[in-house]
Amino acid sequence: MNDTIAAIATGQQATAIGILRLSGPQAIAALDQVFTPVSGKPMSQQPDRLLVYGTLHDQNGLALDHCLATVSRAPHSYTGEDTAELQCHGSPVLLSMALEALFACGVRQARAGEFTRRAFLAGKMDLTRTEAVADLIHAESQDAVYQAAGQLGGALAQVIDDIYDQLTGLMAHFHAVLDYPDEDIDPFEAQEIAQTLSQAGAKLDRLAQTYRRGRALMEGIPCAIVGKPNAGKSTLFNALLGYDRAIVTPIAGTTRDTVEERLNLGGILLRLIDTAGLRDSDDQVEQLGVERSREALRRSQLTLVVVDASRPRDAEEEELLALAAAQGPTILVYNKEDLPTAAPL
Repeated sequence: MNDTIAAIATGQQATAIGILRLSGPQAIAALDQVFTPVSGKPMSQQPDRLLVYGTLHDQNGLALDHCLATVSRAPHSYTGEDTAELQCHGSPVLLSMALEALFACGVRQARAGEFTRRAFLAGKMDLTRTEAVADLIHAESQDAVYQAAGQLGGALAQVIDDIYDQLTGLMAHFHAVLDYPDEDIDPFEAQEIAQTLSQAGAKLDRLAQTYRRGRALMEGIPCAIVGKPNAGKSTLFNALLGYDRAIVTPIAGTTRDTVEERLNLGGILLRLIDTAGLRDSDDQVEQLGVERSREALRRSQLTLVVVDASRPRDAEEEELLALAAAQGPTILVYNKEDLPTAAPL
């Protein structure tokens, strides 16, 4: 990669501090063209990782800000390339003007994730860690943060490396025995081979079993709200969210499609799914909604079954409860229990 990239590392809102990052062979040279240290000593002559105070100016030499800059030379940087960073005041307009000044120096806009991509291609981090960077950026719960941080620290990579070492060690011994029959190399016993393969297989199984939980932590635990028409599913959905997201009317069959929103409940991210009431219908549109409701139930890892407490549960509701319970953890929610005709719970 022979080009130099730059991007705003902070958000699009006004903040106290805004950060611009550069990476590539011309990163430090470009910084020298837009930043003048108060000492007069250019950044290309400054040591690595030293914060230097100076003036940021545009391509015409007009001052934009008084700020800090630092450089890190290859290979001792995040991307493995020469990198530079500007820490200035966080006006989005100011940051955009600074970026334009860098573009005038031959730097181009970085694509999404390109800094981490370059780090991966340079061997600064493996694929598990690059994925962890994205997961940490998009984490929406405390557990998701802990999981991504552990993966970024190499927890997943260590498990994979252990399995790889076991299998390659076994294969190397096989090749040694076959290729050098005259050497005094002890052959593996069949029981020892079976034990090694069994251990590696067990580790792979445990790894595969963690995938569903890991995705749920990052994307939210799928939580379907199901029940018969007009049981109060959308009312519960809105109440949990704290605002009116789904349309609620007294008319049965109002909800025709699934409605999905995320909810952080006590540090646990839920993906709430409001569904159409489950019933047979001659209305083709409503029936399509019912099919989507059944699909949401099949994907759900936590199901809220809403029933009308003003009347006894019928056979259809009992069947729905059994189906949900077979799918996974299920919570039975009684609605309308305040009505005078409510049946005993």
